[in-house]
This record gives sequence, structure tokens and C-alpha cells, in this order.
Amino acid sequence: MLGPEGTAAPGGDGGDLEALLGTLPIPIAVHETGDGAAVRFVNTTFTRVFGYSLADLPTLDAWARRTFPDPAQRDAVMARWTAEVAARKATGRIAPPGEFRILDKAGRPRDVLVGFALQGDLVIVTFQDLTDTRAAEAALEAERRANERTAHALTENMPAGAYTMVLRPGAALAEFAFVSRQFLRMLDLTRAEATGAPMAVFSRVHPDDRARWVRAHTEAFARCAPFSDETRIVANGETRWVRAEAVPRVRDDGSVIWEGVLVDIDPLKRAERELTSVLEAARAYSWRRDLIRRQSGFDARWGVLAGHPPDMRSMPSDAWPRTVHPADLPQVQAALDALERGAVENHVLTYRRRVRDGEWIWLRVHAGISDRDADGRPVALSGVSFDITDEMTARAHAEAERARLREELQRAQQRDIVAQIAGGVAHDLKNLIAVVAGTAEMLALRADDLPWLHKGLARIRRSVGMADDLIAGLGGLVRPDLPRGTHDLGQMLRNAVDLLGQQRIGRHGVRVTLGAPLPQVWANPTELAQVIVNLAINACDSGPPGRPATVTIAAQPVGTAPPTRPPDAGEPPPEGQPMALFTISDTGTGLTEAVRARMFRPNFTTKGQHGTGMGLLIVSTILKGNGAAIWADSTPGAGTTMTVAWPAVAPARARAGQGGCGVAVLPG
Repeated sequence: MLGPEGTAAPGGDGGDLEALLGTLPIPIAVHETGDGAAVRFVNTTFTRVFGYSLADLPTLDAWARRTFPDPAQRDAVMARWTAEVAARKATGRIAPPGEFRILDKAGRPRDVLVGFALQGDLVIVTFQDLTDTRAAEAALEAERRANERTAHALTENMPAGAYTMVLRPGAALAEFAFVSRQFLRMLDLTRAEATGAPMAVFSRVHPDDRARWVRAHTEAFARCAPFSDETRIVANGETRWVRAEAVPRVRDDGSVIWEGVLVDIDPLKRAERELTSVLEAARAYSWRRDLIRRQSGFDARWGVLAGHPPDMRSMPSDAWPRTVHPADLPQVQAALDALERGAVENHVLTYRRRVRDGEWIWLRVHAGISDRDADGRPVALSGVSFDITDEMTARAHAEAERARLREELQRAQQRDIVAQIAGGVAHDLKNLIAVVAGTAEMLALRADDLPWLHKGLARIRRSVGMADDLIAGLGGLVRPDLPRGTHDLGQMLRNAVDLLGQQRIGRHGVRVTLGAPLPQVWANPTELAQVIVNLAINACDSGPPGRPATVTIAAQPVGTAPPTRPPDAGEPPPEGQPMALFTISDTGTGLTEAVRARMFRPNFTTKGQHGTGMGLLIVSTILKGNGAAIWADSTPGAGTTMTVAWPAVAPARARAGQGGCGVAVLPG
């Protein structure tokens, strides 16, 4: 008899059997037969696998209650077990192991294969844990079913139909042996109509394409070659594009089977038509460069843009560089070499190309690698080329206009500097000449008897008169009359910002914000540009070393009222005069009260040797000459905002014809 876990029952002879069972690597339990059967032994593998020790399972009934908590299941299992043991005792017949699902000590379900042997009144039970195996099988079954569902969904929903055609020896046309449901739906046919002779299927081909379609199939059947072609079909009340792909397979009896698919390519065809429309609207063409054959192919738009005959759709790749402008060829060739080596995946380049009539057009080309070989080396490039000749011409005109404005602004700045100097010189000379003239008059009172002195004084008077004329001429240099008119303030701001240069714009993040509707101004464009540029440059220069200030220029909404306090420079807006406002704000160091009090005075600058002290003086002079004004709002360390109010319409005196454009003269 066997004792508890590793010990033999008193007086028993099971020690050898216990030792054998205890070392086996499979779970084993031993229980008695009959009512109240006791569990006599479990080996260490049983405890390790299921967690139960002999103390947990003193009887067979205790085992059943722990491992089969559901009473109905427990009764069925135990009845089956008792019957199998009894049958074994009565007949000696060995029953195959049975599969059960039990709960281990942790409450986890375990699938086990249970077998048993009899030794006297003892039942030696073996367990094979199938939990991982059943879980893997269940996972595989679930995956198989999911794949079946996926395959079924793809078959039913993808825009393709499967078919099989059989060409029998001596026949000219193959017959349809199999067609899928999707194939039938695409062609609006029944299975009886589709199988057999192919002409029922071919009858769905568009009448204009049918003869070519039948001929293409006949040639493929005759050559036993793969078939690949596209056509229009008329089915379900509409015309659609489809593509057929089939591969032949020769049978032992000499017949040939073509296994193929019919794909709905109507969306692709629509996309091609839309792309063609887009390319036509954008004056563009697509191309492909075969790096193996060294041949470049183009779409139909290429001939239109490049001046080639419509049927010319390709050229040797080596001939293409001869159409590139010599000045652009090095950079174009370098870009292509990088693509052909695979050094870059795509590239955008701009160059000039000669068209058939000898003229040059500008192209912007988006090129990329479209195919690689098994080793990853590029074998084809493709892309789209856009004709941007109009854009480049407009850009050149715009650049010329910016250059003209820049030059005009520079001349205006120089003129204003000269005007400031001339005004100062005229003021001082006038005072000096007044002294000379007064002295000459005093001398004339005492020169009655001195004829030679009268002659000298006459020469002095003539020189004084000439000096007055010269002074009057200097006064005329101060500010010439400039034509004014109504202009869009937003456009004026954008034009002026362009004059700052891209480097300064990028460094200081200069941006223009415009409201709606855009205000109008009554101004001379050059004068207004001088004001905007001078203020914007000062704003850019307002940041501390190492921290560039950012600058924002904003047109204020129509009807915005100017500040009520006196302006820092310029003329207070007249009562009832409509004004347009714009602001120039920076994130610089701000203005102290001392700087703010002096910044519009002549020769005052905070830039040291880098400043002339003329910029804000010019601004002040222009503002006065136009009835405009400026207000400075600043917090030291937090930046500055300059608010400019400019007449939105011609002043009343100008509209009434009094004074026209007006002349601004320096005080003095």
C-alpha cells in the first residue's frame, strides 16, 4: 500500500512503486476504489503543475469538488469516471485517455488528458497538461477563421473578379470554365450566361472596343502568352473601364488554362482624366526616365508645351541635356546624377528649357526615384514638370519694380538729407547776409565824399542780392512738389516691407497684418514708403545684442480713432479729417523719456557711429508736409509701438484747389 506523499502505508509493499511514481516527470495521483475513495498519493510533478498537495485532496470526492465546482458537470464527470473504472475492472479492457477541463488550485482552467491503470484496489491516474496546446490550437483556428472571413470579404468587396478560361486543342477561343460572383456582378451576367463560349462575356465589351478586344485574346491564345489589356464595358446601365490580367498554364492533355482577374479601373481612369485636366490647367506634363534603356518618355502634354509633334512621346536620355539652357545645365545635371545614384530620394529644380521654335521656357521640375532593382539601385525616375514662364516673368517684373522703388527711396532719402542740410545752410547764410547788408547800408550813410567807397558798396549790394537768390534756390531744394493720390494702405505696407530685404525680414520675423476692409490713404507712395521703412528699420534695430527684436506692422480697421494726446511729431489731425492708422511694433528695449523727448530732433541718434540722426527727422518732415502725425508708446525693456495717422482722403484745401500738393519747408 502507498502512504501519504512519499511514504508507504504501514505494512505495505508499495515503497518501490511509490519511489518510481514519485520521480516520474508527469503528474500522477493514486486513489482507492469504492465509496469514500481516499486519495493515497500525488507526486511532486502533480503538485508543481496543478498546485494541489495530498492534504488538499484527501478523497476523490474532495478532488471532484475542487476541480469541478459546477455540480452538474461534477456529477457527469464522476459518473463517467466511475463507469470507466468499473468497466476496466470487469473486462480488463484498456480505455483510451479522456480529455477533461479541470481547475487548478489557483482557479485557472486547465485542459488535461487523463489515463489510468489498476493495481489491485488502487487506481493510478496520469495527467497530460494540454492547456498550452489547446490554446495554440484555438488561436490557430481563430486566425484561420479570421483569414477565411477576410478572404471572403476581399472576394466579395474588392473591385476584381476571378476567372478561368480553358483553350482546348484545336480551338481558336478559350471557354470560361469558372467565374467568381464579383466577376458576374461586374458584367451583369448569370453563371449560366458566362460559362462556356466566351462571346456572351465579350458582348459586354463596348462596341467600339469589341473587335480589338477579341483580336487581342485570339493573339494571346495563339501564342500561349500572358494576356494584359484594358477596355470599356457596358453593364448595369453604365460604361466603366476594366483591366484583364491572365497567365497561361499548359495541361498534360494539351489544353491550356488561363487563370486571371478582371479589375475595375474606372476610378483610376477618372483620376487620370482629372490629372490630365489639372496638368493642362497648370501647364504641366509628366515624364518617366528609364535608367536601364536610357530613354525618357512623356505624356501627351509634353508635345504641346515643348513644341513637339503630338505623336512624339519619347527621346533618348542623352539627347535631353541639349535642350537645357547652358547656364542651368550644371545644376540640373548634378541633381539628376544624385537621383540616379540614389543619393537623394527626390528633388525639386528650376531651369530653362529650349522649345522647338528656339524660345526658352522656365520649368519647375519635381523629380523622384520611382523604381529600384533587387539591390536597391534606382532603375527609373519620374516626375512632373510645370511651365512657370509666366510666373518667372512676373517675378522678374516685380523684382525690377522693387529695384525701382528701392532706388527711388534711396534718392528720396538722399534728397531729404540734402534738404535738411540745405535748409540749415540757408538759415545761417540768411542771417550772415543780413549782417553784411546792414553793414553796407551803415557805410553808405558816411560815404558821400568817397566815390570809390560808393562803388565798393554797390558791388557788395549786388553780391548780397545774388546771395539772396542762392538762398532762395536752396530753399527750393528742401522738398519739391510730389504727386499724391489715393492708395491702398495694405499694399503700401507690403511694398515698403519688401524694401527691407529678405535677410532683415527673416532675422526679425517682420510680418504685416491687415484687417478688412483695407483702409485707403492720400499719399505719395515714395514719401509713405520713407516713413514706413525708417520706422521699421528703427524697430528692427531696437533689440539688445544677441536678441533680435521681432517686428509687426499692422493696418488698423477703418474708423479707428487716433490717440487724443498731442502727437510726438507731425501735425495733429484736423477736425473732421478722415485718417487711416497703422502701427509698427517691436519687442526691443523700449524708449526712455529722455530719448522719446529728443528722438525727432536733428542729428539725434542712439546708434552711435552706425546712425546719422536723420531718419526720424525725415519722418517728422514728411508727416508735417502731409498733415500726418505719429505717437510713440513704449515701456523700457518691453518694446515700442509707433502709431501713425495719415489722411485717408485729400485734405479740404487740396480738394478746393488751394495749394495742391503743398511744399514743406524747414523751420527757420
